[in-house]
Amino acid sequence: MKLSFRIRRDIDHIFDYLTDMQKFASAHPVITRIEKTADGNYLVHETIKLGFVPFPFTYPVTIKKNATDKTVIFKATVFKFTKIEMKFSLRSGNEDTMIDEEIDFQSPLPVVFILERIFKKQHHQLFKNIEMK
Repeated sequence: MKLSFRIRRDIDHIFDYLTDMQKFASAHPVITRIEKTADGNYLVHETIKLGFVPFPFTYPVTIKKNATDKTVIFKATVFKFTKIEMKFSLRSGNEDTMIDEEIDFQSPLPVVFILERIFKKQHHQLFKNIEMK
């Protein structure tokens, strides 16, 4: 799945929010906190609502960043069987930053359609929040 966003903030601001996990957690609509477990490795705490019932869970994430190319890659394994890779590529515009995001889901379960809908909504809100900070 490919998503694109245009944010009225400079490229370094966006890159900082994608690579500083405390800032990332503060802007993400469902992540409640992120703990560093090793260099580039984190444990993400997330709570989603199933109807009106909050459903908290955690999962490991590995993050690789390239400050020269302004790219960030997140690799996560959720519930031990769904692998998610997100690549964010940033480029400067006139007064804004373009974010191109590629998301790859791998799961033995037929959840890709559901995940795509969830990620579109969450990441739209994520970048809206980053733009406001």
